[in-house]
This record gives sequence, C-alpha cells and structure tokens, in this order.
Amino acid sequence: MLHGARVAVVIPARDEARWIAEAVGAVPAFVDHVIVVDDASRDGTADLARAAGDERLEVVVHPACRGVGAAIVAGYRRARALGAAAVAVMAGDGQMDPRDLPRVVAPITSGEADYVKGDRLRHPDVWRVMPLQRLPPPPP
Repeated sequence: MLHGARVAVVIPARDEARWIAEAVGAVPAFVDHVIVVDDASRDGTADLARAAGDERLEVVVHPACRGVGAAIVAGYRRARALGAAAVAVMAGDGQMDPRDLPRVVAPITSGEADYVKGDRLRHPDVWRVMPLQRLPPPPP
C-alpha cells in the first residue's frame, strides 16, 4: 500500500523466461499485487514467474498470443478486480527501474493525478543499458 491505497504492478510477458523471475523479484514491497500476464509464451515464462516465490504474485495466461496491449488490459482488469487503486506496468524483461515506481504511483495514490506515464528514454543510462533491439533511433 501507498498512501493507504492498494497498488498493483502488471507485467506483460511473452517469452521472457530469461528475465521474468528477476522482474518479479524486483517489484518493491509496498506493491500489494504482482500480476504477470503471460501472452502465450513458448519458453516456460509462466512457470518461472510462479517459481519466483512471491506471495503477491498471480499469473494470467493467454493460451493464444493476443499482443502486449491485450496483456496489459487483462492485467488492468485483474488488478481492478483485486481492488487496486493504482496500477503500474513494468516490462517482463526488466527494462524499467523498480526504484522509479514510487514516483510514478505516488501522484495517483495521493490523489494528485489520475494517470501518470514514465518515460524510460529520458533516463540518463538508457543508451548504455537498454538492449540494442529495444532502442529507438538516436535523436538528431
């Protein structure tokens, strides 16, 4: 909980076996629910997420690939059903720094904002730490 409000993190994932346990394990303690939405992974992502051993974790599995947007929506729906007042999305491959989560969620749980969006491309280390295939073209 943060500011007395239940918080959920949705982690959309497709074939993230390499990183999913680390992504789940990095979710801060103030988060009440961690929802991994496995979008028809073929590499055991769902089982590896469950094996992370986080009691806050719930895994939703799409039997057929529906895309990241549908995975996020499924996670939002489950978070709302669990009573979450604030829901954040973090990538299954650990691209987001979990230390940023309080700054993203606090304006919602405190009533200052209805929606907050982080911008990972503004982080000073993005060009060094983000996998090359995920990087946009450099600015002109």
